[in-house]
Amino acid sequence: MALPSHPLSPFSRDVGRTVFGRDIEGYHNIRPGYPDDLFAIIGDRVPARHLFGEIGPGTGLATTGLLGLKPEHFVAFEPDSALAEFLIAQFPELELIDQDFCVAQVEGGFDLIASASSFHWLDAGQALRKAHDLLRDNGILAIWWNVYREEGIGDRFAEAVTPYLIDLELPPSQTASHHYGLDTKFHFARLRNAGFTDVGYHLFRRERTLTPVDARALYASFSLVRILSPDRREFLLNTIESIVREQFGGAAPSVLLTPLYLARKPSL
Repeated sequence: MALPSHPLSPFSRDVGRTVFGRDIEGYHNIRPGYPDDLFAIIGDRVPARHLFGEIGPGTGLATTGLLGLKPEHFVAFEPDSALAEFLIAQFPELELIDQDFCVAQVEGGFDLIASASSFHWLDAGQALRKAHDLLRDNGILAIWWNVYREEGIGDRFAEAVTPYLIDLELPPSQTASHHYGLDTKFHFARLRNAGFTDVGYHLFRRERTLTPVDARALYASFSLVRILSPDRREFLLNTIESIVREQFGGAAPSVLLTPLYLARKPSL
């Protein structure tokens, strides 16, 4: 049976600049990282490893993998002051710029600019132009997301939760049952229109099991839940816990998709 759809009615992008810093430990402890193969693919594409930049690194879940590629210098653009403080404590070797990427004043010459689960919080047009300007010739832009709910991928837990989300305000990247990160036609066109070439796409699929506590903590870390009133948030999280216990015997199988887009700034 098809999942209910919901018209895209995103709340303001400004929410993303503050909402995740309200419970840093909760976010960092429950959000999954990214596949090792993802960073290997990025490493194979970058022309050099002199200067990397990361947009919206948050608590550093992708930063570790990017630093593992051994760049000589790494610049992180994190406008949430609480997250920026947490990030620099974990990675003192970073150059931290605590501003929105689109307005930050920084010299170019980047070999790689990356954005993990954060690009939807930016004005995409401005961000793509800025990334194009800051990359050196043949430099690489890498954008990816973790997708927790998607219609038609065999995720029974997501299908059980989705009906309880259809009336919520949603972030700019998703409806209750669909994430725009999986819309390859849309992203290919947007990247090419911004002047990038050699656009590539990779999709990673991981499967895991969530306990009631895990599921509650995961959904509590989502922006669409964090902006709810306390009473409504508590009701939703209690419902999600109950779904895991009653429908899945305390162990809900969950599918995690990670779409990755890579694009190159061509030589003049």
